[in-house]
Amino acid sequence: MSNRLQPFDDDLFDDEELSPPARPDRPPPRKKLPRHLADAPGASADALEGSVIEGNRGQYLVETAQGRLLCELRGNLRKQLLYAHSSHLPGAALRHKVRRANVRARDPVVVGGRVRVTPMGAGRGLIVAVLTGRGGAVARSDPDKGTARSVAGIDQLVAVFAARDPEPHLRLLDRILVVAEAQGLAAVVCLNKLDLDPAPGLLERLDYYRALGYPLVLTSVSTGQGIDGLRARLAGRTSALLGPSGVGKSSLLNAVEPELGLRVSAISASTHKGRHTTSGARVVPLAGPGGGQVADTAGIRALGLGGLAAGKLDWCFRELRPFLGACFHADCAHRGEPGCAVRAAVEAGQLDAARYDSYRRLHEQGEASRGRVWRDLVSSRSTVGEGEFRL
Repeated sequence: MSNRLQPFDDDLFDDEELSPPARPDRPPPRKKLPRHLADAPGASADALEGSVIEGNRGQYLVETAQGRLLCELRGNLRKQLLYAHSSHLPGAALRHKVRRANVRARDPVVVGGRVRVTPMGAGRGLIVAVLTGRGGAVARSDPDKGTARSVAGIDQLVAVFAARDPEPHLRLLDRILVVAEAQGLAAVVCLNKLDLDPAPGLLERLDYYRALGYPLVLTSVSTGQGIDGLRARLAGRTSALLGPSGVGKSSLLNAVEPELGLRVSAISASTHKGRHTTSGARVVPLAGPGGGQVADTAGIRALGLGGLAAGKLDWCFRELRPFLGACFHADCAHRGEPGCAVRAAVEAGQLDAARYDSYRRLHEQGEASRGRVWRDLVSSRSTVGEGEFRL
């Protein structure tokens, strides 16, 4: 029997207010919602609230008070309907006249977020509303679809890199730390595969981040080194493990929580890069007295900021903060303006040149611009013209 989801029955949301009268030998029919109520967010007498604990290729596992449901997204949650307006009643929208339907490039559901679902039977459900969530979020950059959130509701980021295979790239670490600082999240730096002997100078380089106040955890799944320390950092938190493919995120979670049994893959011998083992994102609970939850995400090649650091990119670099009020120009971008205290500190050796270079690169990419906003990436595709439109 196939595990794929079967299409949902659209008859659950038809135009009738009530089902036909019941026959004497049959139980009373279930009341069906009118279309104007069915189209309202979360309008269902049977709807349950829950948390999305796993998502992959348009299917989401939602934890509810009645158990876990494998859900798909209701189609109208990806559509933004633009209605015509009455010429006789200014400001009044004609609900039966749709000028255009904009379709989001991505689902608005994110792992770790809260949703409202309608049970469909046999362990299936339909997501009918996306609720406002709390905590921080992490976004992935896609060359085709732009920036979109991959996990939300977190209060700690754990940046995971490998000592070797694949080689660590600290500019990605700087980007992860900016995401954490911009949202007020705790951040931990984890160097895995310590048994492979880190490159000369790597540990010394990471000590600079420890001096900035970011906890550094050195781990090895092969030897068990540092696993207890990582477990202690995860206890009582809702964390997201971020890092490139192949650094051992799933292996670390298996070591921290042996009952998980997450699938892992080997490093490519030709490219020395990781293969995508985790294709989506999932939230897993941690046992033990400290508890906590961890979001295991797919390996990242590009981490989107999505406007998180707009107007405060310099503040997201902790070591720059003591110099931010000392520049000659109040709106100094710290990229060569006269009287810049940050540039003077870099030239005097008071600030790390590599970290400043990361700041400069992010600034050149427009991440500090106040014009950048966290957007839903709506693809303005006109699906209908003037006239009646039915979902």
